[in-house]
Amino acid sequence: MGDKDAAFVGEIPANHETYLGPLIFDEYARDLAGRVNVGAGGCVLETAAGTGLATRKIRDSLRPDARMIVTDLNADMLKLAEPKFGEAENIEFRTANAQELPFGDDEFDAVVCQFSVMFFTDKLAALRETARVLKPGRRFLFNIWDSLDRNGFVKAVHEELAATFPDDPPKFFDTPYGYYRIDEVKNVLEKAGFGEVEISVLPKPCTAKAARDVALGYVLGTPVRLQISEKVSGDLTEVVARVEQAVATKFGSSPAVSEMQAIVFSALLPG
Repeated sequence: MGDKDAAFVGEIPANHETYLGPLIFDEYARDLAGRVNVGAGGCVLETAAGTGLATRKIRDSLRPDARMIVTDLNADMLKLAEPKFGEAENIEFRTANAQELPFGDDEFDAVVCQFSVMFFTDKLAALRETARVLKPGRRFLFNIWDSLDRNGFVKAVHEELAATFPDDPPKFFDTPYGYYRIDEVKNVLEKAGFGEVEISVLPKPCTAKAARDVALGYVLGTPVRLQISEKVSGDLTEVVARVEQAVATKFGSSPAVSEMQAIVFSALLPG
């Protein structure tokens, strides 16, 4: 993964968890967890798990005797994930790069990845690694965001930041919302060795208690914060206020109501 496109460090993970978790991630985590199907004693690998927003729901959906190994490149993210789980939950956390997984061949009964494939700098390498550690006949389940045009809140944030910094606009959101073309994704899956691919396009309503929560989440809870900090000195209070106003103007202040859309892939490894 690449530098500031995936630099969820410092205070970013906590803000990501607090504001963006309930806003945009929880519903899709629940959907993804419901698609995981492993038998008795099975083992699930989650890659690029972040703060464990999907991890909690996946673990709850599994049989008690199933195991989970949860990885992320950013240790700061996993520090927020680990306390959500007890010792008896049969779950292990490890810092690892999805493009160079520290596991043997054919180890896992399912591999799951929530909203992170977009950040892999070498997507083919990451998906080949996924295929390598997955048992033949099992599935890789992941979701990605659809385009900015299908995700109202973040589009408003992106446009306001571009207006605020017209000479050099922050480009972070181009990464998570720029990898959505289904044929492109299917092509990489096929090159990585996957066969049958099931695809679901899932639009959902998106409601925030306040426009300020949207601004705090996207500005302070993503690596766009690092890009903005290179352009302004001091805290980002003024930037947050401008984004809040832009969101409130388009979607309301309290609550703020928009729409979001993701694409879910279920890819079978032949065997």
